[in-house]
Amino acid sequence: MRKNLITSCNTAETPLYKGFQTHEVCFKNLIQTSSKPTVKWLVMMAALLLTACSSDSSDSDIYAPNTSAEANRIRFNADVWRMMETRAATFDSQSALQTEAAFTAAAYTHNTTTAYFSPVQIDWVTDSWEFSDGKHYWPTSGSLDFFAYMPASASLPSYMGAGPTYSVIDTNDDKEPDAQEVSFTCTSLPMTSAGQSTLKEFIYALAADQDKAGTNSTLQPTAGEVALTFKHPFARIKLQLSASQSKEVTINTITFKNIKATGSYTHSAGWSSLDDNTDLVVTLNQTYSITGAVQDLGSYIMIPQAWAGVIEVSASWKVWDEPIEDEGLTATVPATWQPGYSYTYSFTISERDLIVDSSKYTEQW
Repeated sequence: MRKNLITSCNTAETPLYKGFQTHEVCFKNLIQTSSKPTVKWLVMMAALLLTACSSDSSDSDIYAPNTSAEANRIRFNADVWRMMETRAATFDSQSALQTEAAFTAAAYTHNTTTAYFSPVQIDWVTDSWEFSDGKHYWPTSGSLDFFAYMPASASLPSYMGAGPTYSVIDTNDDKEPDAQEVSFTCTSLPMTSAGQSTLKEFIYALAADQDKAGTNSTLQPTAGEVALTFKHPFARIKLQLSASQSKEVTINTITFKNIKATGSYTHSAGWSSLDDNTDLVVTLNQTYSITGAVQDLGSYIMIPQAWAGVIEVSASWKVWDEPIEDEGLTATVPATWQPGYSYTYSFTISERDLIVDSSKYTEQW
């Protein structure tokens, strides 16, 4: 009997979770047509179901998608200036950013250092960038300035010291907008091939005047989506080996003499206070069979600077089965390394010489 009574309430006309008013009518009808023992039992069940309906309503307010709030969510579109492959872990494409899977971001009221939200980790989750501490929403009025950097603060490279600092440059001119500023100190860039083998590059992004409506379409192409294009503050050098004829060439070490390994950086002015003259020592101790294809000898992150260009190479190879060894071969190729540029040094073995050239292999990341 009880099973039939409950079933009679849970019909297409009176669904169980449509609302407590429907349940109330349903139970009144059952009470009027049921025996006395059944009436007492139905009253108890009605109370339990009314409680359940009340809880369902509360849960819906918390968990059901709120279309208005969802439309106000802050979202990120992260990209980066392009570059080629490297020995150090550099970020040269959207997929590389997604593989790293995390960066740190903060937002500030436009043209101020008043935090709208403090630095927080943004994670790549399936197919989008998501806040690690839950959803964040756009303000109801005004715009925001964003600052982001990768790797995230939890895995910031040791050469970054205390990490980057965000500020705003006051132009003191009503006709000129204030400018976002980033500053940091590179305390000691590793200057060995082993030290750079697992080194992660530091990159950062600034996005000014962003809002839900995308009012400033030049700075924010997609409304409601923060447009982050990460910038390379460092330079990169890449080493390649080739030969005029098929040869076996043994490269022991390649040394770039007297490179500045510490310095200070600001977004507005670039690098300054460079110091700590150190040799970059690339230790290979490897024999390469060259048959026309270029051999990649690795790539390295450098502080941008004017460099005297002294390179020493310890190498050996054979000419007509006679070994040629030179433990102190020196070449001078002066260069000015710029932020965001990659410089390829090509080492070419001729009959009796090793020629170093970099003039044809400069590209912007």
